[in-house]
Amino acid sequence: MKNIWTVMKKEFARFFRDRRLVLALILPGVLIYVIYSFLGSGIIAGIGGTDENYVYQIYTVDMPDVFKAPLEALENVELHEISVDEIDEVKDRVADQEEDLLAVFPADFEEKYAAAVAGDPTAAPTVDIYYNTVRTEGTQAYALFSAALSPFQQDVTDYFRPAVQDLATDRDVTGMMFSMIAPMLVLMFLFSGCMAVAPESIAGEKERGTLATMLVTPVKRSHIAAGKIISLSVLSLISGVCSFLGIIFSLPKLMGVAGSLSASVYTAGDYLMLLGIVLSSVLVIVALVSVVSAFAKSVKEATSMIGPLMILVMLLGVSTMFSSGATGSYLWYLIPLYNSARAMSSIFSFLASPVAVLITIIVNLVAAALLAFLLAKMFDSEKIMFNK
Repeated sequence: MKNIWTVMKKEFARFFRDRRLVLALILPGVLIYVIYSFLGSGIIAGIGGTDENYVYQIYTVDMPDVFKAPLEALENVELHEISVDEIDEVKDRVADQEEDLLAVFPADFEEKYAAAVAGDPTAAPTVDIYYNTVRTEGTQAYALFSAALSPFQQDVTDYFRPAVQDLATDRDVTGMMFSMIAPMLVLMFLFSGCMAVAPESIAGEKERGTLATMLVTPVKRSHIAAGKIISLSVLSLISGVCSFLGIIFSLPKLMGVAGSLSASVYTAGDYLMLLGIVLSSVLVIVALVSVVSAFAKSVKEATSMIGPLMILVMLLGVSTMFSSGATGSYLWYLIPLYNSARAMSSIFSFLASPVAVLITIIVNLVAAALLAFLLAKMFDSEKIMFNK
């Protein structure tokens, strides 16, 4: 028993005296708490759909007063009765995501409805309902409208028949789907590509002793650091771009709407902005992973330390699913990598701001330069580079 206790004390001492091992043990739990808390609040916000103070704008044509009563009782719904001549104008506004919902009742709705209630299902009138699924407020308005009218129906085929028309275009659907999914995928694949090459290039050479040989040559250590970052960035970019292109072309089939989703809706300018964001992002990721790899003693240790960073980067990408990543203050674009997710979301949703994209690229380049400077300083440290 004494020998067992001696071995245990030795292992505990080795572990708790190494701050890197302690950090690797604790950090995943902290990140999981942050991620789950963030996603939980985000999902709840997503299910809620809109701000709690938002008032849904519903336009109606020839809607009977008895049908209006349940909607008028709701504080967050405002009804607007319009004429037949205004239908096309309001439909265009709904299609452009400027209004929430339009419901058109036939002029003889009440007579046909009464006949259907009396037992003649062939007399059931049709109510045309227009909304845009891409607009969150529109989807919520349709849910409220359907719930308010459900007491007046026995089932969908009896007293009256809703004819629901989604005015979202293929371009709208493409923008919504890509803006939600693509930022996360881009960051994830860029990080995966970097993670596949950076630890072996720095921590691996450090572990094998080849990096020590390189450091004693007349070449400046800052040049060695810069050369590694640039070469690793190119390799990571190739890997990330290949993976991203595979996702872009397979996403329509994956979502089962091959006729609706198409990357061709984006212009050359959109792709140029995306390229700038991807290039600046990969520099930040490579520099960040390189710093961690230089701090580690081995490839295995570097991989374990990089794991929590990958979770954090994925969180930044997922954040655009539950927030208005395309809008907001320019201050959000001062956060490296998170700004990349927001900027990509804005591009994919056709709401890109050239100023925001430019800020994103500049901030990422500055962050990459600072991390590269830190890596160069680490290369100058004998304690860090030769500690095994």
